[in-house]
Parts: sequence; structure tokens; C-alpha cells
Amino acid sequence: MTMANKEPSAMERRLSAFVDSQVSDTERQDVESLLVNDPHARALHDDLKRGSQTGRLLLEEMLKEPVPLDLVRSIKNAPLPRKAVRLPGSSRRNRAFRPSGLQALSACALTLLVGGSLGYMIGARPDGSHAPQALASPAFQQRDWLDDIVSHFRLYSRQQNRLVEIGADKPADILEWLTTGTGVGFRIPDLTDSGLAFVGARLVTAENTPTGVLFYRRTTGDNEGDILALTFSRARPETTKPIEDIRLDTSLVSWSTPLATYVIVAPSSAADLDEIAAKAAGLI
Repeated sequence: MTMANKEPSAMERRLSAFVDSQVSDTERQDVESLLVNDPHARALHDDLKRGSQTGRLLLEEMLKEPVPLDLVRSIKNAPLPRKAVRLPGSSRRNRAFRPSGLQALSACALTLLVGGSLGYMIGARPDGSHAPQALASPAFQQRDWLDDIVSHFRLYSRQQNRLVEIGADKPADILEWLTTGTGVGFRIPDLTDSGLAFVGARLVTAENTPTGVLFYRRTTGDNEGDILALTFSRARPETTKPIEDIRLDTSLVSWSTPLATYVIVAPSSAADLDEIAAKAAGLI
């Protein structure tokens, strides 16, 4: 069976709707949970995302191409049509065709569908040989390890009853477990001065790298009850310059040392995240 007539599976349709942001909040949370726990779904999601972006880029490049000179000449040199016989009383003004709003919308939707399908077929090819220039474009971005950090945070911060694997009442077990699992020596920062109470810890993976996660809960202020997470893993970035970002309504502040990379994660409403990150960096 060729790719042209292969019927998309239920998971492909579900992930495709997720990539196109055509899902409800509940469905988005379910898919994010699926991407965290199912490597096959995560790989398929990356293929669909890559295909969609590639198709969009190819369509944009096609629209930039000039009209071929041969086509212009053929239009200019085409014979004139025969004149129609005008019957008495049938005279009316010639009017240029003006598409209705519905017709214009349908044409745009058809163009987008063709471009997206073309991009999926190209992106799903193992060699990706049909779009080397598009893949090299700066606008082409793949899912990175920070996306994994955000997915883990969004998943577990909503599960208050299963937020951590080891609670704050067993700090020695947490230190031994996460140091062995990540290969990073650390201390559990005391952030009570920032209105944060330590809750416990988890061990997850981000871009196939074991990552320790320390969870905190706000005890004061307007955002009381909010969950924050401090993650750490073996070094990845080439620079030690702190990075601030917001992804899916989630704020990130990351920094690196020669031995490890740290990221503190919180809801985007956290205005003091950089201050908390600075304090945590000095304590961990």
C-alpha cells in the first residue's frame, strides 16, 4: 500500500488535530500526557509536526515563484474566442467575476489542505530527500528538551494526589535516588523565604536524559497553591547564559554550570520567577 492511498490511523488523526491546535483543552491535556508516556506517539507527533511545517514552507516558496515566461506568452498569443451572437433585448453590462466570501474561504482552505498534505508526505519519508532546503530553514524548528520539561510539569502539576514519587519527609532518599539517577550532585534548596514549601521529587526524562524534578508549592500571595518545579540534568547547552522563555502558558528560566543544566518552571503568571531562580541557583 502506498502512502497516497493509506488511510490515516486514529492516532494520526488525533495527533494531527493536536498539531493544528484544533482540540479542546481536555483533549490537549490527554495528548500531552500521551506524548510523555508513549515513545511511539511522540515520534509520530514529531513526524506530523515536521511534515506540517515543511508543507507550509514549501507552499510559501511556491507562492513566491514567478509565473513561467512560456505561460505568459501562450496567454498573450492565444486566439481570440468567437464573438457570440447578441440577441435583441439580452444586452447587459460586462462585469468582472468577484468571488463571494464563502468562495474565497473555500479556495484558501483547499490551498492549505493541499500544502499540508504535501508536507506530511514529505516529512514522513525516512530520508526526507525532497525538501533539504526547507529542513535547513531557520523557520523549521523541532521539539526540543525544554518542551519535554514543560510537558512533564503540565502533566504532574495537575495531579495533586500523585504530584511526587518521594515526599519531602524523606530528603535523604531523594538525594540518594536523584544523584544516582541523574549523575548530578545537588542540595535541596530551602525557598521558604520566597513563600515556597518543598513538596517532594520525581525522576523523569527530557530528550532521553534522566532529569531530577523538585516540586514546590506556594504558601503565600495571590497565587497561593501554585506548583513550581526545579529540574536538573547533565549539561546540554553550549552557553551558560540564563534563558527565559514562555511555552504553553508556562514560564521557564534555565541556566547551566560546567556539570549540569537547571530549569525552574512555573505558571506564566509567576512574576518573580527570575528572583526565585537566582536564589535557587545559589542554594542547589
